[in-house]
Amino acid sequence: MENKPENPNEKHRALRNLLLPSLAFLLLAALVIIAFAVRGSAQAGGTVTLLFFDRNGTALTPTQVRTTSNNGGAGYNNDFLLNPTNMRAITSGPLYTSGTNMAFNIPSQAVALAFNWPTLPGGYQLLILDNGGVGFSTGATINFTYQAALDVKKKLDAARSARPDYIPSAKFNTAYQSAASQLASVDVYSPESAKGKAGQLALDQLAVAYDAILAEHGPVYAAANKSTVTPWVGFTIDTVSNYQANVDLAATLAAPYAWIRIVFDAGQAPSVYTTLVNYAKSKGVKVLGQPVDSTYDKGYTRAQYKQRFIDYITAFPQIDAWEVGNEVNGSWLSSDIGLRIADAAAEVKARAPGKPTFLTLFWQINTDSVANSMFTWANTNLPASTRANIDVVTFSQYQEQAPMGVVFDQVMKTLRAEFPTQKIGLGELGYWIAGQQFWWAYNQTDTVGAKRAVAEQYYNASFDYAGSIGGVFWWTYITDFKSDTAMQQIVKNLRDKLQSGSPTPTPTATPTATPTATPTPSPTATPTATPTATPKVTPTPTPTPTPTPTPTPTPTPAPGGMVYNGSWSATAKIPALASYQDFFQTVPVTANANYTASVWVKGSGSLELQVWGNANWTKKLSSARVNATSTWTKVTTPVFNVGSRQRIYISFDTSYSNAAGTMYLDEVFVGTSGGANSITNPGFESGLTGWSNDAPAVFSIQKGL
Repeated sequence: MENKPENPNEKHRALRNLLLPSLAFLLLAALVIIAFAVRGSAQAGGTVTLLFFDRNGTALTPTQVRTTSNNGGAGYNNDFLLNPTNMRAITSGPLYTSGTNMAFNIPSQAVALAFNWPTLPGGYQLLILDNGGVGFSTGATINFTYQAALDVKKKLDAARSARPDYIPSAKFNTAYQSAASQLASVDVYSPESAKGKAGQLALDQLAVAYDAILAEHGPVYAAANKSTVTPWVGFTIDTVSNYQANVDLAATLAAPYAWIRIVFDAGQAPSVYTTLVNYAKSKGVKVLGQPVDSTYDKGYTRAQYKQRFIDYITAFPQIDAWEVGNEVNGSWLSSDIGLRIADAAAEVKARAPGKPTFLTLFWQINTDSVANSMFTWANTNLPASTRANIDVVTFSQYQEQAPMGVVFDQVMKTLRAEFPTQKIGLGELGYWIAGQQFWWAYNQTDTVGAKRAVAEQYYNASFDYAGSIGGVFWWTYITDFKSDTAMQQIVKNLRDKLQSGSPTPTPTATPTATPTATPTPSPTATPTATPTATPKVTPTPTPTPTPTPTPTPTPTPAPGGMVYNGSWSATAKIPALASYQDFFQTVPVTANANYTASVWVKGSGSLELQVWGNANWTKKLSSARVNATSTWTKVTTPVFNVGSRQRIYISFDTSYSNAAGTMYLDEVFVGTSGGANSITNPGFESGLTGWSNDAPAVFSIQKGL
């Protein structure tokens, strides 16, 4: 795993010193001709104009679109055109400003647009806008979030159909039905602002549903196909220090499917690792040897790279598989890495017959150059002669470097199609590593909880494909697993499912897949809302569209003493593991004032009281951990200044693990010291009026006795 280099495509040039009018005229004419040639050839198939809206239906300016996609500049511009069938990159940076919108020109083939985009609560997703799978070959005006939601839902429906034995969970059903309802609420004749809003809200829930089906079905599929492909549950070890404890933990968590990948550091002789390798074998843990990590590749010549494999293969005939190349399409590797892979694979086949050769690509398709885009690089640099000596093809995945999300299913199926005779899987996984934090997944404020969510999702989802070994080989295993019992339990649960083949949980009623309509492009459509001059990154956080209930809900009486003031309170049935579900409100504020937030609580468990400065929840102004006890207690956030804002967002979030309980909340306050309360319905006497709830199973309103 390597630090992501700066985007090589961000280059700017200027023309200067046009001294003579005649030369200036000639140069201008030449530029016009060149521009016409470049742009004219680029738009051989026409121009696609994109309309962008936030989850409140407000039109976004091109500047706001860029800010949203690149995470406020933490990331970088990431728009690419791809072949919609094989996901090979065609062009980087095709988007340009066209009036108040953004557009791209279609070359002489059908194309899809790859673009990073945030969802709630799932974080950044790579969206492939591909016009229902066929790509764009003629010009049109397209509503981005609406079309993206249609495209994702069509893929999700296909994934569902391809898994007839999948028993949907309540999580899947709730998210799927919510997304389908949003898309059903509009059609091609609806205002573009309404379509854009519905599309964004649908994308939020489609991301949840897509994650659910893959993670829930993956272990069941692998268990049913163990006779064809034996599962690998992997961890990476990059030191001989404390090797016994590290190997023992891997065996405890994942046996009989446990694998360790040993990174043989540059400059170290095989003898350094003898005790580690032998101990792992004695514990029944299989070993994947990695003689050259991508970080070390440029430190070797091609001949030295080959000799390194010869030395280690000779020293360790007991090693079970060999990684012949690591993150090989990374732009930081040697230009002849394709030849080095071929050399290493041939040596393994000659010197360790029967031992699998293992290749790791680097997941990125739209965050570096076209040449280094994963499927483009593989097609160019891995000829049939090399592929014939490769048994397992995987990729490393770091979502904070290159978002994944809803595209994971498409990536795995494309990998299967690209390498039809090899096994596939995840070769390396990690999350929130220093120097890599450009984008976020699941929850950027609780990075420990997000890391667990990433592990749980992809350790399970990686198994959900024909010929997949699973793999994963968590990069920071030693630091992340040794004292985190939640991380350990994730792998134990997976191991148990692989052994038992237990189906996914008994579902609620299975939703009927809603056909995905093919929208009719509106060539002259323009945003209905006028963008403001001040950039706003996706306002009004509505992670799950929940219909506003009547002001007086039918209550479930709470036990006596469960109301601090009045007759009603909010109840939170907090899950044991962080689920990042929210009960929230938009609050009007006075600019440049100092505010504080508070709540009275009683019961058990923990929530996080969060105050956000922007509507996509990336600017936290203040927060406090809310720990309930047997007596009513007031929890108050530190004072915060709202800056130039006219509204903020307050949320109660299930962001802590090992914090289960039943908590009662009352008399929520947001305001200045000694000032009026800006919260609508702070004591819940009017039911859910003023409040939004993306988790009805967690948060409810109850009347005390």
